[in-house]
Amino acid sequence: MKRVIVILSLTIGIISCQVNQKEIQYLSTTLSPYSEELGILPSSLPKAIWEAETYAKLETGLDDIQIHTGIGKQGNTSGYWMQINSTFTTVSLKIKDEALNLRRDTVKYKFSGDSTMVVFELIHHLPTDEIQYVWLDENNNRSSKAIIIQLDVHLKEGKSFPNLTVEQLNSEKLSFNDLTGKTVVVCWWHVACAPCIAEMPGFNKLVEQYKPNPNVVFVAIAYNQREHVIHFLESTEFNYVQTLSNENVFEFFGDTFPVNLVINSEGKIYHFSKGGSADTYLKIESILKELIE
Repeated sequence: MKRVIVILSLTIGIISCQVNQKEIQYLSTTLSPYSEELGILPSSLPKAIWEAETYAKLETGLDDIQIHTGIGKQGNTSGYWMQINSTFTTVSLKIKDEALNLRRDTVKYKFSGDSTMVVFELIHHLPTDEIQYVWLDENNNRSSKAIIIQLDVHLKEGKSFPNLTVEQLNSEKLSFNDLTGKTVVVCWWHVACAPCIAEMPGFNKLVEQYKPNPNVVFVAIAYNQREHVIHFLESTEFNYVQTLSNENVFEFFGDTFPVNLVINSEGKIYHFSKGGSADTYLKIESILKELIE
């Protein structure tokens, strides 16, 4: 009899948990026309790089996290953008439901330092421009407000950079262990990332500035296929050493772009930042001066 009572108790607990989850409904808002007067996107982001068309504010329930999202264009290509506090990024809603005419995906955003993250499911109903979203915890349980998830950090200032090996566009291998003793500036990017592109003119200035110093190396790692990177570079100048991602690299950097690192001569991460703008190079320049001059 005791065993039966225990089993019934557990079953009731599970049912209760499921009911509570179902009671947490999706939040809802609607995309509205975007204008510069709103002041949501950084003024340093040129329209030639990314032009926002619509926007919506997501209610986080937390005073220190502000999230806006919307649709915009990079040239003739439309996509989704997101502004989380002061960081601009592009996102992809990869799952398209033709029957319901919607796009959706689970968005995972890691804050600078990669020690914390927020996760939410985002749905865009295409005919009505309604945005539905629900916050998730580390176990994918729903929440009525954003949850700050603590992460086991491996991409962190002061930690040793792993011996990743990447392939250059000319098919030669580049091993980061071979760069020990040098100061290495790394950019993790992809060709459809508007803030990545906004950074490039400034980064090209740094490459030119430090060209006489053989102990400073600039390495870009693209999360794209070789032919896409080659095609991109035919029309856009990016003068880092160009390399390609692989499974180990993606596991280390994740799916947020851009990520910029400065690795000191001892192979340790001296500087780490996420998100980008036309002024990112100024911070990298100041870090290089600390290390070299």
